[in-house]
Parts: sequence; C-alpha cells; structure tokens
Amino acid sequence: MIADVAVPAYHGTMHFAEEILFAAGRRGPWAMFFASLIYFGLMYASFAGLGWLLFRRLLPALRIGRPIDGRPLKDGQIENEIRRSLGSIFVFSCYAPLTEYAYRHGYIHVSWDYQWPLAIFQLILLFAWNEVHFYVCHRLLHTRWLYRHVHRIHHESVVATPLAIYSFHWFEALLLGSVIFLPLFAWPFEFPALVLLPVMSLIFNTIGHSNYDVFAGTRYSASVEHSAHHHRVAGNYGFYLPFLDDWFGTRLSQ
Repeated sequence: MIADVAVPAYHGTMHFAEEILFAAGRRGPWAMFFASLIYFGLMYASFAGLGWLLFRRLLPALRIGRPIDGRPLKDGQIENEIRRSLGSIFVFSCYAPLTEYAYRHGYIHVSWDYQWPLAIFQLILLFAWNEVHFYVCHRLLHTRWLYRHVHRIHHESVVATPLAIYSFHWFEALLLGSVIFLPLFAWPFEFPALVLLPVMSLIFNTIGHSNYDVFAGTRYSASVEHSAHHHRVAGNYGFYLPFLDDWFGTRLSQ
C-alpha cells in the first residue's frame, strides 16, 4: 500500500499533504476515498466561494473590470450548481481507491524523492496534458447524444458562475476526472506535480466561469471565451488556452 513506501524527509509545503496521504493509505481504500472527498470538497468551497465574492461582489464594487453577460441567473441555478458539484466531487473521489489499488499492485508509480525544479517542469507538462485531455473530452461531450443526455446539464448555467466549476453530470465528472489517473500509467510523476495540478486547474476553471472580464479590452480573455461557449454552445472547447481551438478551427469570433 501507499503507506508501505519508504519516504524521504518531507519537503516543506508538501509535509502536510504527505502526512494525510500516508495516514489514509494505512487505513485502506475507503480512507483514501474520504481523504480525496475532503480534499476536493475544500478546494471547491474555497475557490468557488472566493470566486463568487471576488467576481460578483468585490471587483464590481471597486469598479474594476466588467461583467460579461448581464442577464440574471435562472431560478434555482445556484442550488443546482452546488448540488451537482458535490456529486462530481463524489465521482472524482472514486479515483482515489482505484489509484491506491493500481499503486499497490505496481501498475503505477509516484516519485516521492522529488526535486522542486523537476516537479514544476512536470506540473507544466501535466497542465499541457490537461489542455489536450479537456479539449478531446469536451469535443466528445458536444456530440449529439452525449450533449443531450450528459453535457447539457453543465450548459443549463447559461450565465456562468464560479459555483458551476464542478457542475456536471456524473458521467462527465468521470470522464474529466481521469485527467490525473491516466498519465500515471505512463510515467512516475513527482508527488507535488500531481497534488498541485488540481489546484492550478481549479484556479483557471474559476476564472473561466467567472463571467467577469477583469482586463476589459485585452486581446485574449479566458473568461470571455468560456462565457461565449456557455452562451453559444458550439465552439471554444479549450480549457484555458486558445491554441487547440485556433488549430482545429473551433474558436468563436468575438
């Protein structure tokens, strides 16, 4: 099990995360599941909550930037976004015992004796992988059957909010949640890169669903691009960067 691995001296900010992971590993798959549930739950509450306060309250009060889509939210939209996001967090957490099983049986490996320069480089690689993974999954979710039965739920938030960052059908959550699980079969990534990718992803996801243009008039704005996707549905399938939409001709004109 994960707890059976010989781990070197802790590395600063990763100390607490390592302690939790190894404590859960000693208690088996269910402990890994609940540790992941807490991890994703706290991240969602933190980023979605702070995003709501920042983009719906603080920046408008300071007259910094502007809302992108000024239409009112649908009745019950916030409640639905929170409820569905909690369901997605449950699905994401199901990958934790699967990962523990694969690790325990030698199907995947993690580098515990990590160096920060390499970890940062791998984090950049994983972020690039996240862009590709999201684009492919997103295009798939916009095929007719999957959009009608799965992805339509996310698009019920026509006016995006930070609380919608995890507002998915369970199958979409399962599909998108594989972004960390899959590359583990190809390479023993550094522990900090694996822990920090969801944090980085959630930061950019919150910006994309902010419905707020902080730097109005700039050449590229991820929040403007993704708000256009929620409004017009087809196009702008990328996660945060525009390159794949540019290369495959799916970027919407402003």
